[in-house]
Amino acid sequence: MEFQGLHHVAIKTSDLGKTLDFYCGILGLEVEERFYDSGEEAEIVFLSLGNTQLEVIAPHRPEEKEINFSPSFHLALATSNVEETYEELMEKGINFTLPPTESGGFKYAYFSGPMGETLEIVERRGGFSD
Repeated sequence: MEFQGLHHVAIKTSDLGKTLDFYCGILGLEVEERFYDSGEEAEIVFLSLGNTQLEVIAPHRPEEKEINFSPSFHLALATSNVEETYEELMEKGINFTLPPTESGGFKYAYFSGPMGETLEIVERRGGFSD
């Protein structure tokens, strides 16, 4: 068995419009595919995310409208320059929960998405011993 890589990461939303405004309008992701999945009873939207995709699931069943993200869940978005990305997102009104920080060869910062999910912008700075 050999895996070819990560195909997608999925998040649920109770407000598809707000979520697409955030991920497409603010973060610049593009809609790759959008359809209704009758098995999941949900609107499904795949967004381009570099060499993978972000799947946004908008359930139509009322009991699945509540979104609970694990405290350890976060979506890390790779960037070549955390400082520039941080400034650009700040200009777009994003409030960061952790400003740019360096540790273990990485520079990163955290902010929240529209459903309370934690997002990270991350830049590889060097080796793990940095």
